[in-house]
Formats: sequence, C-alpha cells, structure tokens
Amino acid sequence: MKEKVHFSPVILDPNTASGWLYLSDDLTSVRRGDTWQQLPDNPERNTKYANVFGSEGFSSGKHSWEVEVGDHPVWTVGLAKESIDRKGETYVSSKYGIWCLLHREGKYTNGLGKSLTVKKSLQRIRVQLDYDGGEVTFSNSEDMSLIFTHKDTFTEKLFPCFNIGPAGLMKLQ
Repeated sequence: MKEKVHFSPVILDPNTASGWLYLSDDLTSVRRGDTWQQLPDNPERNTKYANVFGSEGFSSGKHSWEVEVGDHPVWTVGLAKESIDRKGETYVSSKYGIWCLLHREGKYTNGLGKSLTVKKSLQRIRVQLDYDGGEVTFSNSEDMSLIFTHKDTFTEKLFPCFNIGPAGLMKLQ
C-alpha cells in the first residue's frame, strides 16, 4: 500500500520573515521590497538574508507543495533544518542543513555548487519531501520533469524555506 503524500499549500510564518520581505495578507505569497521594515528581532526571525520559512515544519512523512517563481532572476526554494542560524552567516548547502534549488544569473544549482540542466526556464517548482526516506525532490510543475533529488539523513524538523532577490515575488500553491 502506498504511503500518502500530503499536498497542501505552505503558509508562511511572518515571525521568520526578513525585514526585506513583504508577505501577503493570506500568507501565501512574498515579495522583496526596496526598503527594510523594522520588525521585532525575535529568535526565529531571519535577519542576515532575505529568507522566510513556512509555518509548519516536518519531522516525518511525505509532503509536497508548489512554488511559483515566475521570471525572477534570483531565488532559492527548499527546506532548512529548524536549528539553522537565522541571524548570521549561513551557507546554502545541505552540509549546513539547507536542501534547496537555487537560481542565480540564469543558472540553476543544487545547493552544493553543482549546475543543473533544465530544458526551459522554470516558472513553477514542485518540492517533495520524503522525510523518512531521506529525499527532497525538485520537479518542474509544468511537465513534472525531475530537476534533481537531494538524498540525506534528516535528524531534526525541516521547514520550507524561501529566499528572494531584489524585486522578486513568489506565490505558494
């Protein structure tokens, strides 16, 4: 019997949003602003980078969600472990607890510096987490073609995470 994959839109956690980020009222989209908002410096707030995390973390099971990235030139989509440093220097790599897909300067990379080949510019990404199986898979939502899969052993709660470059916008679905 197949294990059920839970597909539901990610709700963003405003307490984790960088001061550069502006969340929609329904907490399902985020845009990068031109000005820094003065927000409370609570422990979960991302202050060094323009990051925001999902409100629900996962420590077991299979989960899936989609992110519309559009034509924006700079973004990161993936998962971060709960204990990630949100105030200081954090490297976007699975070595440091971030499993992601990055888009910079027209290139896609896997968070370990490896370039990825995609057939056409990605507009919408499906992220699938199999926590117990140790996999995070990224696919092109338009044709469900595989982009790549991170394989690892997860030892703590993982949260959907998003980073947006200047003038960027993401919609969660």
